[in-house]
Amino acid sequence: MNAKASYVPRQGFWYLVPSLSVFTVFWIIPLFLVIGYSFFHFIYGTHPHFVGFSQYQQLLTTALFWQSLKVTFLFALGVVVFGSAISLLFAVLLYQGIRAVGLFRALFFLPYVMPVVATSTVWLWMYQPSVGIIDRILGLIGLPNNIGWVNEPTLALISVIIYTIWFSFGFTMLLFLAGLTNIPRELLEAAQVDGASGWHQFWHIIWPLLSPTTLFVIVINTINAFQTFTQIYALTRGGPLNGTTTLTYLIYEMAFNYFHFGEASAQAVIFFALILGLTGLQFWVSRRSIYYGG
Repeated sequence: MNAKASYVPRQGFWYLVPSLSVFTVFWIIPLFLVIGYSFFHFIYGTHPHFVGFSQYQQLLTTALFWQSLKVTFLFALGVVVFGSAISLLFAVLLYQGIRAVGLFRALFFLPYVMPVVATSTVWLWMYQPSVGIIDRILGLIGLPNNIGWVNEPTLALISVIIYTIWFSFGFTMLLFLAGLTNIPRELLEAAQVDGASGWHQFWHIIWPLLSPTTLFVIVINTINAFQTFTQIYALTRGGPLNGTTTLTYLIYEMAFNYFHFGEASAQAVIFFALILGLTGLQFWVSRRSIYYGG
């Protein structure tokens, strides 16, 4: 009996070997390599030499690093707050049982499964001053129609945020919709019988019961927003005047444009610690404000 009991865990371990091997090769080993490279002054074509924490100290005194950090937080704040609010609104509307709800789900989710480069290219054309469809529509209704959506520092970040919200809207909405379907309709029907308005039903029943889903959405969208790269590369290349240079884009530029792999590794380590800290903070807050029922 003991021999059989010890055999089962061993057998289960061998089933995990393929996944653990991929995870180790493509995540664990690169993570430790990046941490190691962050302590070396390593430029492509030269021999790395140990510099300790000097690259971290240099980063903390670099204006571009702090600007990219500011842009990253502003971008994540816009995407998470406005994107989650819009997605929740449409999820509640679909939850009311409108016709062809399956069709709307598919249409809203379609942008999320399309290549980001392809959709970013379409939006780049839409953003073109005067000739883009957005400026053409503004011109038809008598508004200024020569707006540099991706050419002006004050508008470029907003334009990237708008595209990202559009791109991730379907995925976030489906998450909220899945959470809504787990709410017992008997509670809402009882509230209606007691004369509760739609707003009171949402605020006192739907919102508390939806808080675990909301936490998951905020955590996932925050991580995705911090890791955003493709649409920034396709729409603005980090410009103008570094107005859309997030920390991920700065890491890319430092590593693959200037080939300063040591400094890029230090930025990546700070980036990893930042995401880890924010995620931990979100879960710490959830212990006091998230309602799990019971």
